[in-house]
Amino acid sequence: MIHIVRKSERELKLFPIEGATVQVSDPVVSADKNLSAGFTEYLKRSRLEWTFEYNEVFYMLEGTLEIHTDDQDPVRFCAGDLGHIEKGTSAVIVVPEHAYFVHFTQPAWCGD
Repeated sequence: MIHIVRKSERELKLFPIEGATVQVSDPVVSADKNLSAGFTEYLKRSRLEWTFEYNEVFYMLEGTLEIHTDDQDPVRFCAGDLGHIEKGTSAVIVVPEHAYFVHFTQPAWCGD
C-alpha cells in the first residue's frame, strides 16, 4: 500500500501535557502498529519531562529544541537537523520559542 498525506490533511491537534503547548498528528500508522509518522509543533516556549517508550527519528522543519538527559550534555536541534532518540530515554525537552518537526516512531506512537 502507498499512502500520501497532503499538507491540508496533517490535522494537528492539541496534546494535553503539563509544561507545553504542543500539537501533534500521526497520519501514517503501519497496519502492524510497528511504525508511525507524523508532525509535532510546539506553539510557544515549553519545558516538559518525557520518557520515550519508542525509538524516534525526527527532522526539524522550523525553530529549535533542546533535549536534556542525565547522562550527556544537552543537545540542541535546529531547522534542518535530523535527530534520533532511543527507546527508554528519559529527558527534559526545552523549546525556547517554537519548534516544528516531522517524526517517525517505532513502535508506533499514536498520542496515547
